[in-house]
Amino acid sequence: MYFALFAPLRLKKYRKGRNGNANNLQPLLLSNIMTRIFISILLLVFVTAGCGGGGRPKDMPKLTPCEFVIQYEDGTPIDKATVMMLPVGSDTRWYANGSTDSSGVAKIATHGIYAGVAPGEYKITVRKQDVTYPPGYDPEKEDGPEAIFTNLIDQNFSIPDKTPLNVTVAGTPVTETFQVKKPK
Repeated sequence: MYFALFAPLRLKKYRKGRNGNANNLQPLLLSNIMTRIFISILLLVFVTAGCGGGGRPKDMPKLTPCEFVIQYEDGTPIDKATVMMLPVGSDTRWYANGSTDSSGVAKIATHGIYAGVAPGEYKITVRKQDVTYPPGYDPEKEDGPEAIFTNLIDQNFSIPDKTPLNVTVAGTPVTETFQVKKPK
């Protein structure tokens, strides 16, 4: 690909001078200029094609800042937990999620991209798992030992129909602390 694009810039083409003398050779400047213009336009198209991304959905409502602190019942913060906000009701387009930091704080973003949450009622699910890889574990082999996943939070907090956690977002910033149980 490099050769196809840039080789014309390095190769010089010559034509005979005005008097027809072969000793008076001049580079074909017009073809070099046209090649450079073509490559510039091509690069501009490639660069701008990857930009833009469309931005926010046009029908997305105004988002409200939302932050949760997730801890065990004894007050210990839980790091690297996944927090999901699932809308209650008929309009389920604006789900939100976040991940806790070392102090148990999760900053929530709609669709994981747009900071904040749309107004409404939400069920909150929290999940954290530990993964253990046994000796001989190889993800490429189907017949070898499997990774072992262990829930570090009571499973009921990760099931939308069973979680006791909920919140209503009404337009003012939300900061809540939720305590979850360890698995039995």
